[in-house]
Amino acid sequence: MTTSADLGRVLGDASPLIPAEKWVVKWQFRLLGDFGTALAEAITRADDNNLERIAKGFPDEVAGFLDWSRGLLGHRLRAMGLEV
Repeated sequence: MTTSADLGRVLGDASPLIPAEKWVVKWQFRLLGDFGTALAEAITRADDNNLERIAKGFPDEVAGFLDWSRGLLGHRLRAMGLEV
């Protein structure tokens, strides 16, 4: 079970994660708030053309999503002790 201490370690200043990756952690653990949650929903529903458009305003968020959905971010987060 992921604890608040685990999240603090992963999201803290000493974390090896870049902002895009931290955004994914916040998204997966429902820590984004209303706007961030709506943005995450839009990103997850967008096709590639619209992802490019969203990335113009929210590059970290789209990069994080792509690493999560098409890359190895989930594996790396689990290796850090998060249950995602």
